[in-house]
Amino acid sequence: MTTFCDLVTSADECKTASPRRFVTNELGEAMAPASDLKPSGGRQSGAGAALTIFTLVVACSSSGPRAVPPPLPPPPSPAVANPAVGVTTELDGQAPEFGDAIVAELSGDDTAALAAYAKVLAGSDVPAPIAARSALHLAQLDARAGKRRPALDLVARATALAPADPAITDGVARVQADVVAASGTGDLRGPPAGTTLPGIEPKVADAFALAEHALLRVHAIRPHERLEIWAKEDATEDLVAKYRAIADAGGLAQVAADYRIGSLYHDLALNLLFERQGELRAQAIAYLHSAAAAYKASLAGPQLPDAELWRLAASTALRTALDVLAAAGA
Repeated sequence: MTTFCDLVTSADECKTASPRRFVTNELGEAMAPASDLKPSGGRQSGAGAALTIFTLVVACSSSGPRAVPPPLPPPPSPAVANPAVGVTTELDGQAPEFGDAIVAELSGDDTAALAAYAKVLAGSDVPAPIAARSALHLAQLDARAGKRRPALDLVARATALAPADPAITDGVARVQADVVAASGTGDLRGPPAGTTLPGIEPKVADAFALAEHALLRVHAIRPHERLEIWAKEDATEDLVAKYRAIADAGGLAQVAADYRIGSLYHDLALNLLFERQGELRAQAIAYLHSAAAAYKASLAGPQLPDAELWRLAASTALRTALDVLAAAGA
């Protein structure tokens, strides 16, 4: 007959186990069976039976060596990679310096701002968008300080770092417009009247100087009556002819002269654009188209170092002329 002990321990242990062992706790004194056994010798029930079974299990298992549980297997590797591992943000590296530079600029400490922006721009681990903004802020500070050449170099660098960033594109356009405005005289477009052209032939230089002197007179005409409008148109066309002759010399003279032609037509168009007469408005649109063509001719000229300011002025004015034409539906 198979006993309970046979099920939980070895046969030898069952042979040597005493009957009392089945009702004795190995860890203490004998259990009192009298209170849990029925007089008729039947089975125990309730809490007494449960206690007896627990005692038998303890007695049988404690008499032999205990089995050592097998080691737990290592936790499985995650099926999905942790997205935070190996990820860097714009707050890593030297990029936080950009925030310090912004605070310094807003507080009016341009010296500290310049140093902080320069540190960000010189960093090797700075994300391109942050570096581009640092270059743009440096350009704005330089432009306000009258440092035209460094400002233009910095906006070129900002554009190269983030060519598709609309914020950079808009900021670069504003800096360029500020540089052009700062180089002008009053409300005259572009470089100041009388600006010399280095490296051109003396004969061409003299012709350009005379044209520049006439430019101030033509620019001063503010037409209010129809006769004044005709006078402005005639004076403009005469001066345009002089600049066209200068442009034929090529090189820097061509870039500067074509820009002046565009500015003359541009100003004349704006003088006429807000007149109520349909004929004058049509003429204004035609002059704006002539201005845009002259600006494009200036930009198509040779890319000489001394022509940089003229080309920048042409690019800025061309955008303005095209915006007006678009608004006019032309």
